[in-house]
Amino acid sequence: MNLLRVILIGGFLSVAAIILWISFLFGVETSTGTLLINLGTEIVGIVITVAVVEWFFERRRLQTRGRQLAWDALHAVEHAVWVWQGGPREMDTDEVRGILNSVGSEDPLPDFTEGLFLNIGTRSRRLLNNDPDAVAAVPGFMNGLEHLARLSAIRDGKEKMPPLKVADILDEGTSELARALGQPTERHLASLIRFRDPSVSSQERRHFGQGAHASPSSTSEPPIAG
Repeated sequence: MNLLRVILIGGFLSVAAIILWISFLFGVETSTGTLLINLGTEIVGIVITVAVVEWFFERRRLQTRGRQLAWDALHAVEHAVWVWQGGPREMDTDEVRGILNSVGSEDPLPDFTEGLFLNIGTRSRRLLNNDPDAVAAVPGFMNGLEHLARLSAIRDGKEKMPPLKVADILDEGTSELARALGQPTERHLASLIRFRDPSVSSQERRHFGQGAHASPSSTSEPPIAG
């Protein structure tokens, strides 16, 4: 509920309080006092009803926005994991977790794929800071973003973040997002997932397109969505 609504509700309640106070000055047993009491209580009832309805509408709006943001975050993870590891282009959360569970310590993590993960981490941190009401409206969404926000530090250290650590962060974030959205949270057996290929050439093909090769400019960090 924004500040303007709070001010309006407070104003109407103040008017109702003044009317009730005046009614006592006239006397509650007089016709004028009775009229003013009825008017004051009617205003209070209307204000409370409107406030409750507005609260439910605002709550619903925040939940709708929060779920959309959660789906956007989950799709971003699915895309980045697909670029990194391969597998089916469209994956359910159990398949994403299965692939992440099969990541090896020597799996390559080129700059353009690292940039995808950095983008996910930075956007997750921004959502936590800039849209906390919508995030909090979906239980579990905040936990998923907090895990994914750790990826915003993927380039902070002197050494590259190990692939297994990246996979663990993504797996934890995916699990929480799946739980928040009512999606499967168990891991699919990685051995049953076809087309997994984390080689740099395959990552380039998935990210840049068939036959495309990363240029110095294209391997830089992708623009971060607001």
